[in-house]
Amino acid sequence: MSKPKQKKSAAKKAIHTARHMGRFFKNSSKKVGMPPGSLYYTGTRTVEPVNISLFNYDGEGLEEVELQTAEETFSYRDATKTSWININGVHDVELVEKVCKHYGIHPLTIEDIVSTDQRPKIEEAEGYIYVVLKMMEYDTEKERVQMEQVSLLLGKNFVLSFQEREGDTFTPVRERLRAGKGRIRTRGADYLLYALLDTVVDNYFVIMEKVGDSMAELEERLLVNATKDNFDAVYNLKREMLAVRRSTWPLREVIYKLEREDFAIIQKETQLFVRDVYDHMIQVIDTVETYRDLLSGMVDLYHSTVSTRTNDVMKVLTIISTIFIPLTFIVGVYGMNFEYMPELQWKYGYLSVWILMLLLLGGMVYTFRKKSWL
Repeated sequence: MSKPKQKKSAAKKAIHTARHMGRFFKNSSKKVGMPPGSLYYTGTRTVEPVNISLFNYDGEGLEEVELQTAEETFSYRDATKTSWININGVHDVELVEKVCKHYGIHPLTIEDIVSTDQRPKIEEAEGYIYVVLKMMEYDTEKERVQMEQVSLLLGKNFVLSFQEREGDTFTPVRERLRAGKGRIRTRGADYLLYALLDTVVDNYFVIMEKVGDSMAELEERLLVNATKDNFDAVYNLKREMLAVRRSTWPLREVIYKLEREDFAIIQKETQLFVRDVYDHMIQVIDTVETYRDLLSGMVDLYHSTVSTRTNDVMKVLTIISTIFIPLTFIVGVYGMNFEYMPELQWKYGYLSVWILMLLLLGGMVYTFRKKSWL
């Protein structure tokens, strides 16, 4: 009766593993065989409408508009002010293609935008810089890090940002633009790119803090009750940190290139600010590596706790067996069917055997307690 349950458990584990691996590759296999530049959305299919928001600003004012069509974005390509066009919903491949083609984006870059399994990277092309990275959100209930790909295109006077869905970490940038605080309105599009990168990286600290809280709770649960469910939670969180590591390590190289290399459309003053983001990125990576080590230690803690519990059980069973070995020997001796055994005819033989066995039992228990085995 136990075999079907084992098969069912193995099937669930296989499904869970497949879903986890699917987070890395999604629908990438469907692109196999397509020619370079073919546009195919590899993310989760959805029917939600695409949202296009515009911030057009300079040191004197701000225009904030919700746009309805791709064509409405065309007039801002050569505007004298700085324009930030944010598109939520890269599943609408046709709309993404229209906007990008008008802004002179290469077909291979457009392909990367709609392929949401990209590794964080930076590419320089004629007239623009393309940056792709992962935006994260932590689901406390599921103890899982939710990720989405964000593509940023920096031009002379514009920044195009493409997201998979509604909701992001760019709210502080929007608030600063609306309030006109700081230097963001007086700087160009390159400073806006820095500001967007900065908010994404700063949000990583929030994610790490929540992961740290979950780890502390899991560690307490393991110490109190090292069950299989708690071990599974630790193992799943360890795999989440692997996914985070895959997204943060390449981003460090992206920010390093922004800081060090000479780009025609990035000012030297802006690169000084990017250096601060690079420092933050190093801290995030250090935290990720520390958490991975701690989670590995928690796995070892689970196995150690289970092993200790098993040893305690085996210790008790061994002591019980040791106590009964001499008693079994005595009973075995007097259970032999020999005719001439003097003690069998003795009046006090039965009582003497009991006294002997009780004395042995008491002596062994005393010895075990004295040695702190009991």
